[in-house]
Amino acid sequence: MASHQAIGAPYTLATLPHAIGKSGGRPHAACVCSISSGIKKKKRTEIAVGLDGEGISIYSIQNPHLATSYALPPQTSFIFAPYSIYRKGNSKSSPCRFTYAFVQESTPGAKAQLVCFTEEIRKDNTSDIVKTSYTLSGSNHQVVAIDSLPVKAGGSQQDASHDVLVVFENGDVICLSFNLEVVRWVANLKTLSPSHGADLRIEHVSLSTAKSITHGLLRNRQDIAAVLNPALDEQSDLLDLTQVLSVVCKQPDSFRTMGLFRISPRSPDITTSQMSPVKHLTSWNLPFPSSITQKEDSAISYVLHANTGALHVLYGSDLLSFDLAGTLPKLTSVLAVSDVRTFLRISQDLLFTTSPKACQVLDSKYSSVQAELPLTSSLPTPSKDSRKRKHAEPDATDNSPITPTTISYYADLGLVVGTRDSEIIGIQLEINTSRKRVKTEGTRLIDSIGKGIKSSADDTKLSEHEKQKWQDRMSKLDKYASKGKIARFESLIASDLGIELEKGEDKAEDNSSLLDTSELVNGQASAKDSTADTASQAEHDSVDELPRKWKLPRSIPEGQRLRYKRYALYALSRIFRWIDSPSVEDLRGTLGVDFFPPNVFQWILQSGYLTKDSIRRAMLDDPTSSLSLTTPIRDGEIVRAMVDFDPELHILSAILNHSHYLPIGEVVQAIKLLMQSLDDQPENDEGTRLLTNGESTATDAMDVDIASEMEAASKEIIRAQAMLENGLTVRSSTLRPALIRLHTFPTPVISSTLRSMLPRHDLESLIRLLHHEFRNGGWTSPYHFTDSEALNGNPQPDQADDSAVAIVASLLSCTLDAIGPATWLTAIGGSAANESTEELIFDLLEDTSIALNGFWEATYIRGLVSELLRYSSKVPKSKKPSQQALQAKNQPYALALKPDELPMLPVGAKPDMGVEKSRSNGKRKERSAREMGMLISQRVPKYSFERIVI
Repeated sequence: MASHQAIGAPYTLATLPHAIGKSGGRPHAACVCSISSGIKKKKRTEIAVGLDGEGISIYSIQNPHLATSYALPPQTSFIFAPYSIYRKGNSKSSPCRFTYAFVQESTPGAKAQLVCFTEEIRKDNTSDIVKTSYTLSGSNHQVVAIDSLPVKAGGSQQDASHDVLVVFENGDVICLSFNLEVVRWVANLKTLSPSHGADLRIEHVSLSTAKSITHGLLRNRQDIAAVLNPALDEQSDLLDLTQVLSVVCKQPDSFRTMGLFRISPRSPDITTSQMSPVKHLTSWNLPFPSSITQKEDSAISYVLHANTGALHVLYGSDLLSFDLAGTLPKLTSVLAVSDVRTFLRISQDLLFTTSPKACQVLDSKYSSVQAELPLTSSLPTPSKDSRKRKHAEPDATDNSPITPTTISYYADLGLVVGTRDSEIIGIQLEINTSRKRVKTEGTRLIDSIGKGIKSSADDTKLSEHEKQKWQDRMSKLDKYASKGKIARFESLIASDLGIELEKGEDKAEDNSSLLDTSELVNGQASAKDSTADTASQAEHDSVDELPRKWKLPRSIPEGQRLRYKRYALYALSRIFRWIDSPSVEDLRGTLGVDFFPPNVFQWILQSGYLTKDSIRRAMLDDPTSSLSLTTPIRDGEIVRAMVDFDPELHILSAILNHSHYLPIGEVVQAIKLLMQSLDDQPENDEGTRLLTNGESTATDAMDVDIASEMEAASKEIIRAQAMLENGLTVRSSTLRPALIRLHTFPTPVISSTLRSMLPRHDLESLIRLLHHEFRNGGWTSPYHFTDSEALNGNPQPDQADDSAVAIVASLLSCTLDAIGPATWLTAIGGSAANESTEELIFDLLEDTSIALNGFWEATYIRGLVSELLRYSSKVPKSKKPSQQALQAKNQPYALALKPDELPMLPVGAKPDMGVEKSRSNGKRKERSAREMGMLISQRVPKYSFERIVI
């Protein structure tokens, strides 16, 4: 399954008139089947809709239009959805359409009828419609299924035909001819199955061919498959003609069983038979969980796919999946879904569900949500003009959203068709995969990571005592968090985690911990917007009872980390909150910080749970969170939330100086916010001033301007004071580890991420900063004012870092690649504001020229001393003083390096190591002059010609 899936907005395919009758205006719809080659059925891109008091209408989906319609009396109401078959014609016969419906009139004494509309379509687009009916005896006729049985041509019957099969809730089955004139046979499923009692109730019936059953549902039951195919001939038409009835029944003890019944094909020459063609094959008890079987009766729906042996059941607020292909049925997944009304199977493991709030694509294999579409503003509004005038408008007092009812899914079109109110709607699914691949491979685990939903079976793993204990603990923690009592909140969690607290009088000096408790609490009080009561309570807590520092170990064991994962997720759900976007177009929203306990946050950071996946998991488990199941938390949201909460960047400095892994999006977001905070370019917030018509006096305008200017000036003064105190130092210590973290990623990833996340102005500021660092040869940031010598621009020589130059040069190259040549060209020759950009280009050009000159000078010096090096290599080692003797005389000496370990100079210059005069082959022997000449000639590179122009 492709990793990218989306649900398109619903759109209207056809508008229906309002139905009148006992069904309350609900349309009865079902897909249309076509029969080709005489016996094979296939789903057709048409929908048959039955409307009470109107009739039956058949709509084409691929090219939306009304294909045909059949009228019924106004007092007629539908008991079951109509069933339509389109039989393709050939050279001898015309196409025919057979539409069956189970209806009942509202007149006293009227009985239920099964009507059939036979429409023969001629080549001149004319048609003849013949209506026939069959009246059922008795009063209780709850229909469960209407289907067709293919009949092969032969004997006196020249063309292939079909029979109509009707299954009732009490187990009665009746088979009629295609025109409802002849009753083929009648059977009862209760008497055929010994395991079924007399009080059973049939809830679901599906009809499949014996070929699909033996290859799918019965692929591991060869004993039963041999009954369907005794000759083991796969090419025989008998497997396509033989039908298997899959029946799900509810027993009196609320248990469900599934039975298989074989329906033997009818011979074309025999109209009726004394023997019943229905034979019971086998039955299974469906393993419903005990927690589900004990629930009260509610609406239940089934979807059975015989080719794979998968059965999906929607029962109340649970969606169950069974695997029937084994020896015994197996429960594969239980998904807790809320307010789901209808669902469809769209692939091997994917299900499409609808609820009043959203449409979702669920993965039953990995219990995840692959796609979601909110229905608050996505559904089309029914058009009132298209409704018939003779029908009264319904009362619109109920403003609750109407849930779409799914009808069918067309895999070739990627389209889900359903009904909503008086409309047929289509929902496009963007699934980038082929049908063959879905059938063979199914979904992948990587596509479900971070999209999982909670299973109702997960609650059974904990005992009732543990559940109640955790609920009591959470309620107590929620009480402290809601009142802003950080000290009590942290002390309670520390006691559960077994962490000791430091004494209040002692302040341990631990440089590894960068979280200052007092500053963060004060930062929370200044950054958090709340009511007056909450603010006063937080202020009282921060002054009277400050949180005590935790004695955290340097590393947390893996067992302890997994043991207290529940506490970490709970704390993340209280620290972070999801803020919905106010605009309708942008449904993503942002991440914010609501409550900040510093010691708990440091423990989460050290445990490795400060990731967007953990935050997303925590928010999804929190019932009060508004985060959607398919809304992703983007890279950079954690850093943005922390900076919005703590503008002084103490928390961000602690995160970046910690050894915890951060994705490149978070690192680039941190650099972006740091560059914006260090930027001293004034923002032009003044808008265009328009002339007024004299309604407001000049005095009022002057008062408003003075008030705004005073407020802006006071904010600038506060910001300048905070910057002068420790703002520049914090930003300098924060930007440096951010750049070091950024250098750890691959170069192409760095360039692409910088290009996508940073605007041009921030990229230019970053280039200026890196250029200044590169000129000074290390981390000599101009924003570091703690050292007086660094203030004057004279850094200590011992402060230079050898790796700093490589990091700065690599990041500078990546930033230049990110800004691109096109952006440089647009900046040159513009307004006066772009003069700094031109100066930056000239500075980079000058430094590049200086660097290249240095490379050429190094090569030139290498050429000058090459003769000396060659002579020294030819001098015998016996005539050379030892390294110890040269070192004792304070004279230079050559390092004992191998030829491969000597440094390489640019522009292809390589050191010449010469040839040794002696060789060892068992014993040491001097080389001859001829042998040395041959070795020297072998080391000479290929000849090259250079033209020197003077």
